[in-house]
Amino acid sequence: MIDYCGKTFLYHGMLRGGKMEGYRYQQFAYLIMPLTVGIELFLTARTERKKNGKESAKTVVMDAFGYVFLGIIPALFLFTIYNLENHRLLPMTLVLHRLDRYCVMFFFLGSWWQVFLITSLRAMRAANRDAKIFLSVWVPYLAFGVFISALILWAAPWNLMWVSVFWFVSTFCLFAAIGVPPAKLAKIFFVMAILVLAAENFFFIIFDAIV
Repeated sequence: MIDYCGKTFLYHGMLRGGKMEGYRYQQFAYLIMPLTVGIELFLTARTERKKNGKESAKTVVMDAFGYVFLGIIPALFLFTIYNLENHRLLPMTLVLHRLDRYCVMFFFLGSWWQVFLITSLRAMRAANRDAKIFLSVWVPYLAFGVFISALILWAAPWNLMWVSVFWFVSTFCLFAAIGVPPAKLAKIFFVMAILVLAAENFFFIIFDAIV
């Protein structure tokens, strides 16, 4: 039995009494974030097409990643859980467990960079429309921030949930007070998303080597 980021993985059988591990149900709620990212990518690609009046490499890439977040990631997640919980594809058990551990890391730390990416995409669309950003950018940013903080860190030690909430509120207050324009916000949050994504994968390599 190995504990990995607070989640329990049983290498000699995932089922007990025919019931799915309890943390799996929490993981289903994590799917809200990649699904939202996929939708935001499609919406932003459509806005870019209307703005430029033509297809571009940027919109094609956005659409491609939209399919990844909206289709491939949830499908891979469900495929992994189904086969582990039902003891299918036994020759691939170790591969599935490693993929499962990455899924946990993706949905755990990944929720933060996905919020940053969603905010970047919404700010990009606001810049294209010259729209006010409080309702279109900041309200979703704060709502998703509080949501993932409570979902993931509800039982975490050292008041980490409130540290996370404070991060989202303080960054909103800072950028709003400075009056950062939407176009610059889109770039800032995109860089933040890339940095957290890189850190997530760095930690995964270390943790996976340890366990």
